Amino acid sequence: MSDQEVANLVLMSLFILLPIALGTMLFGRSRGNRRVLKWARGLAILTIILATAYDVAGAVYLLLAEPEPGHEPWVDPSAVVDYPDFFLPIGVGALLAGAGVLVGVVRARHRLG
Repeated sequence: MSDQEVANLVLMSLFILLPIALGTMLFGRSRGNRRVLKWARGLAILTIILATAYDVAGAVYLLLAEPEPGHEPWVDPSAVVDYPDFFLPIGVGALLAGAGVLVGVVRARHRLG
């Protein structure tokens, strides 16, 4: 599995986990079901961890792709390393959405008592 496939897999899992976490949060809040809210909290925490790992990995690859001072790797096409593409704004958005779901779950559990 190449680096680009791993990055795409993490991005796809973020897109799958966020709606599931939001749906379980809304269902648990409307029905007052604590077990469903625990699942929603776990999914939100998993989404936050994956989004943070995605953003950190993207930042590390950006730093690795940066040419060294005084060195021009872009002149020779064979010297350029093929790093995977990362979409950092999507990772930040997923991180904020996961945090929003987590806050919603905590508020719903607090209202249940």
